[in-house]
Amino acid sequence: MKNSALLIAALVLMSATFAGAQTPPTQTPPPQTPPTQTPPPATQPTTKAPRLAPLNSAFIDVNVGAQAPSRTVDASFTAPLYGDTLVVASAVNVGVGPVFDLRGGYRVWRMLAVGAGFSFFSRSGDAAAVALIPNPLLFGHPVTRNLSASGVKHTEIGTHLIASWFIPVSDKVDVTISAGPSFIRLQQDVPTVTVTSGTQATVSVSRESKTAIGGNVGIDGNYFFTDNYGVGIFMRYAGASVDLPSASGVKVGGFQIGAGGRLRF
Repeated sequence: MKNSALLIAALVLMSATFAGAQTPPTQTPPPQTPPTQTPPPATQPTTKAPRLAPLNSAFIDVNVGAQAPSRTVDASFTAPLYGDTLVVASAVNVGVGPVFDLRGGYRVWRMLAVGAGFSFFSRSGDAAAVALIPNPLLFGHPVTRNLSASGVKHTEIGTHLIASWFIPVSDKVDVTISAGPSFIRLQQDVPTVTVTSGTQATVSVSRESKTAIGGNVGIDGNYFFTDNYGVGIFMRYAGASVDLPSASGVKVGGFQIGAGGRLRF
């Protein structure tokens, strides 16, 4: 009996030892590395392209300014008298003066607009004339008379076709470049001489008119208080030359500079 108890105790001890040998060692998990956080892309500031100021379809510009340079219109004519020839030469001074300008147009593509303009320029001044009057008593020996006339008018009425390109600078400022053909109607007073008796003469004025065909090119700078109303300055050359019955190569138009109001709608 004593031997049996010892045997059972030995078997239990052996079983416990065997079970301990079979139990795997405890595994320590490796440390967890937190996932790398990718920062969101930096938000780039939004830059708005400058827009036309304002971005409308139609425009009207009204300007007043000055036209230069001053010039002289030289005229001459001849007429038969006493079996000889009366010769009259005159010079009309046209000074720098005010010009009125009105333009309008419509945007047809992107920043391109087409339209038309009207300009008016008029000056009055003095004219000097020299007449070689045939001598009725002595053929071939004309008498020279120096004459003058006042209030001699020079008037230019211009019609201008324009193509304009708008260049935005900010939401209130833009620049306009324009060009096109010009049709300028000239009305010119020319001194004429009438021989009253013998070699005595008086001077009078006759009007000659013709339309000159030329061109125009200019630039405007505009500032807008609202989307529809603003002000601007302009510089433009609009010129041509024309032949009148008594004066050839008469220059019309010239360099113009001024300022005025702007309307867009």
